Amino acid sequence: MSTEYIAASSGAGRVVGADFPLTAGSSRLFYCKPALGSNESLTLEIKNAAGTYTKVGTLASSGNQSGTVTATGAGSSVFRVIRSATSVAKPVYFD
Repeated sequence: MSTEYIAASSGAGRVVGADFPLTAGSSRLFYCKPALGSNESLTLEIKNAAGTYTKVGTLASSGNQSGTVTATGAGSSVFRVIRSATSVAKPVYFD
């Protein structure tokens, strides 16, 4: 069952998603529907102990429509996903 992470009502501009925790060894699959187009992407960031964020990398793009986040640390980690500006409002989901 998919859960909406970034709503279509957020519009077509760049949107920063809410923080979400993952415990070590757990994972979450993210994707957009409709699919991401050219120059559109989902970027993953991890929250540091200081409360700032570090870019982990591109989670999904037009060439790779979904991406999985897996926590590999010794405890839980906090992440967030950023959806780039898109041609039309596109919601982001996770499973």
